[in-house]
Order: sequence, then C-alpha cells, then structure tokens
Amino acid sequence: MSKLVLHLEDGTTLDIPLDHERITIGRRADNDVCLPNLAVSGEHAAVVTILADSFLEDLGSTNGTLVNGNAIVKHFLRDHDEIDVGRHKFVYCVDENEVVSSQYVARGMRAAAGDLGDQVQVAKPLTRSRRTGGGTRSRTSVGLGKDSEPAKPRAVKSTTTAVRSTLVEGPAEAPIPPAPKPSVKVLAGPQAGREIPLTKEETSIGRAGIQVALISQAGDAFRLKSIEGNRAPLVNGKPAAGAGVDLSSGDVIEIAGSKLEFVYRP
Repeated sequence: MSKLVLHLEDGTTLDIPLDHERITIGRRADNDVCLPNLAVSGEHAAVVTILADSFLEDLGSTNGTLVNGNAIVKHFLRDHDEIDVGRHKFVYCVDENEVVSSQYVARGMRAAAGDLGDQVQVAKPLTRSRRTGGGTRSRTSVGLGKDSEPAKPRAVKSTTTAVRSTLVEGPAEAPIPPAPKPSVKVLAGPQAGREIPLTKEETSIGRAGIQVALISQAGDAFRLKSIEGNRAPLVNGKPAAGAGVDLSSGDVIEIAGSKLEFVYRP
C-alpha cells in the first residue's frame, strides 16, 4: 500500500497511508488530512487511489498545489514525487514501509504565497478519528503550534426529528414458511425419493416411444393428460384417458413402469 509522508519543521515525519479511495487535504477540520493554516485552502487537494495507482488533484485552491516544483491540476503520482500544499511538504512513497530521508525537511517548507508572512504557524501532528458506515476511519490531522489556537470543527445542526415509539410486547411471530413448489416425487426404483420440480406451464413425464403424459398448470390447478402410448397412465389406479385428470397433492401416477407422487399444497 502506498503512503504520503508529511515532513514537519521540527524534523519529524507523519505517515499517511492511502488506504481509502479518496483522501482530502485542506484547512477545514472535516478533511482527512487537516492543515489548519492560512496558506492552505479549506479543501485544497485530494489523492484518489485506484488499485495500485494514485492521482493527485488540486481542488481549485488559492495558492495551488505543486509536484516537484510544478503547479498541477491533476497528476499521476510516481514514487518519491514531492508535493507542496501551502508551506507543507509531502513525499509520495509506493512502499508503505519505506523510511524517507530527512533531507526533505530543510527544503520542504516553501514560503507562503502572497503577504501572509508570519501569520502561518508551524504545524504539529494531532490524531483524530471519524466513523463512516460500520467502521472507524482514521483521519490524519495537523494542528497549529503552541502559540495559536487549533482549528475547531464546524458545528453541525441536527436535522433529525425525535420520534416517540411505544413497544407492545406480544407472542413471538411464527416464521413464514417458504412458498410451496409443485413437484413429482419418484416412489420406486433406483431414483426413489428424487423430486422433479414443475417449474413450467407444461411438463412432460414418461419415456419417449413408450408412454408419455403432459402435466399442465393453470394457476393453482394441475392436470395430467396422455399424449403418447397405447395405454393411458394411471392416477390412483385409474386411467387418465381422454381430456385427462385433475391432480391433487398425494396423487400417485403410474407411467412407463414408474410410480410418481404429485406433491403440491398451495
């Protein structure tokens, strides 16, 4: 996993793992990387990571975002690219275990743009976290120095309306049984116990060239009719001749030397 290494003027560094698809950098407290000083825009830049590739995007900041000294709008990050956001220096590393040399610290803080001068304070690391969805997402934050007040998150007015609910205890509801599925079950022979689901409006059963019948469905009604063979199949021991026989669950069908049970309880 790749990371950003933030270099601070006191010689320390702060690793920022790129473990989310989008990580924002800016002055506002709701950014993933918070740099609360005047040289940084409220929402300054973002790093978008897709699989092993990361892209840096300037979000219309006032002072711009630099990569290796050049202003960018959108940039495909490469190993050891140096990123300037305000007076802060980041180094992009493909390997999260790499230790970046402190050589960047001395030249890592460029002068603030415009006439901000000493208004921009030295930053030091803070640690914050926020919860998103079902898990906790870590947020890397950089606060102000000891002589300045740290930036405070904006108050968010709740728009949630309280709802009073009354719980009435009663007997537990019985589980809803699954919807019945019509089928024919083999009663004898090597395939005894096998169930053949009737999933179509018409299903043929039997043995081609010897004896075949058709089971047709109309709503919850099923009807068996002979369509091939010198003899009609039997339903509960009686021939299903002519227009056929309406089937009820438990009826036994004898056809082509096999016994089948029609199973369906709507």
